[in-house]
Amino acid sequence: MSQTIIQIDPLTTTCVLKNLGLAIDEIKLVRSINSIYEQVGAGEEVSSSKAVHLESGRHRYLISELRFLNKRLAAIRKKANLG
Repeated sequence: MSQTIIQIDPLTTTCVLKNLGLAIDEIKLVRSINSIYEQVGAGEEVSSSKAVHLESGRHRYLISELRFLNKRLAAIRKKANLG
């Protein structure tokens, strides 16, 4: 019977764990972005002018939130590519 000795490189393990954290952050952001896109799409389907007026503030908020989340996503992806 032969035994295989497995050696784990600590530098590789650290890198994998770091990138795993970034991947989890990316998944959370992508889910949030998709959810907001769905909300924006649902808001654009409202046809009565009174409802559109009431929803315009929310629409602006959602669009600004999308911009913010997309910037965070780009930063995380850049960090993952550099690491």
